[in-house]
Amino acid sequence: MNREEAVTHRLLVAVLPRNLTGIVIRSLLLLVILAAPVYVFLSNFATFEPYLYPLHMMQGEVRAVGPEVIVGPYPDYGLLSDLHGRGVRTIISLLDRHLIYENSLIRREDLYAGQLGIRELNFPMDSSEPPSSPLNAMALHNIRSYLAHHPRTVVYIHCYLGKHRVGDVVQMLHGPQAGSAVARAGRGRD
Repeated sequence: MNREEAVTHRLLVAVLPRNLTGIVIRSLLLLVILAAPVYVFLSNFATFEPYLYPLHMMQGEVRAVGPEVIVGPYPDYGLLSDLHGRGVRTIISLLDRHLIYENSLIRREDLYAGQLGIRELNFPMDSSEPPSSPLNAMALHNIRSYLAHHPRTVVYIHCYLGKHRVGDVVQMLHGPQAGSAVARAGRGRD
């Protein structure tokens, strides 16, 4: 190594770690700056959700699957009021409080249900897992147990879209022939 190469090598060894540290710090700062609005949006998802029209087009239908069981998508105040008029006094939500956007929806539902005097239960399910996964199996067991102990209570069971997780519940209640085609065809986020 000649003298110029040695000086260049020493310079790179001394300067590169400082430059690399600066790059890493700037990258982390940029990540935080970009993540903050996403976090705010997701933690306030219930505020923005009524304006997300494409999501509403993907929602399933509200449908009775038994004399005391109605299933469907996440209810807004109008749907909750309608369900209350149809005799629903208990809601079973399949949303997961550990997911920031679903927690936001649950908080809004808590407010609306409280105003209407509707009882709420939360048996979270993971739409990316099969019904046999530990979390989903526990939720299905809890739903079956609740319905068995409250046979005359009209219940509304929902996930977000009212398709996949609700499809697993319908399938559990009535066997494979009654599950939604969407739930049988594959897993999706709802």
